[in-house]
Amino acid sequence: MTMPVRCCRATKCEQKDKDGNCSIPGSDGLAVQCVGPWVEDKYHFLESYLNASRKAREKFSIKGNAVFIDLFSGPGKCIIEEKQKEIDSGGFRALHREEAPFNESFLFDFSKINVAALKKRIGQRQDCHVKEGDSNFLIKELTIELLRKPYRYHFTYVDPFGPDGLRFDTLAELAKLERMDMLIHFPLGPIRRNVSGWLDQDNTILDRFLGTNGWKERINSNQGDNIGKILIDIFKRQLCSIGYPEEGLKLASSDESFDPGLPTVSVKNRKNVDLYLLILAAKHPLAQEIWNSVIQIDRHGQKRLF
Repeated sequence: MTMPVRCCRATKCEQKDKDGNCSIPGSDGLAVQCVGPWVEDKYHFLESYLNASRKAREKFSIKGNAVFIDLFSGPGKCIIEEKQKEIDSGGFRALHREEAPFNESFLFDFSKINVAALKKRIGQRQDCHVKEGDSNFLIKELTIELLRKPYRYHFTYVDPFGPDGLRFDTLAELAKLERMDMLIHFPLGPIRRNVSGWLDQDNTILDRFLGTNGWKERINSNQGDNIGKILIDIFKRQLCSIGYPEEGLKLASSDESFDPGLPTVSVKNRKNVDLYLLILAAKHPLAQEIWNSVIQIDRHGQKRLF
């Protein structure tokens, strides 16, 4: 039997389905998510932070009190367009920490195919709970459960495809936990492309993503690059409103073109255009110190120039 040939293209891949997966399965016969090469930058910073924070996490891990949450898990593996290269997804990498491992993990995805693939890849691990559904609703039930053990440490990976996948209310739910760090994918590119169309609408995708419609008072369709600065400032204020201290968000500057106080890292495409920002929301200043250190070095080992 002749196997189908994967034919990746730089844009508009014809083999990608509605879930963002390649129509040709991975080497293990399971679904793989089709991604651009820039995803390796995103996963680099996730892994670097988890590695650098292992000592702080260890005091919880050794007592069985370290919890990992992935709101948009995908199938667990990705295929990089053009490179034909299979890699583990962000959440899947977090499950396999050798030092200070997470003792319990919760992974959500809207796609039945993704959930089935992820369960098979994880195998019979009693510490991993994979559930199909909208994480914006599933997280409410999970938060109630986790609040029964408020002494535990929690890390949530928030990596939606775009702003339509995440509601700020979900972050507010997670923030009810005292020890909750979140690495958030802020989809700047999709927002910039669509913001002008949302200006005259009510209850927009951006309203739900930011948790406020106050952005309309500060943005007009002619502001260009300033839109990014305004949106990040609003998002920072929203994080402060749910218990993430402003001083924790102002420990160091990482990308002054967006916000000199909020430690972010920008992930760009082949044309050097900002696709999204990675933002760490943490209530303890040590977490921000670690993040600020981590984002200085790119995945090639080079010091980043801001």
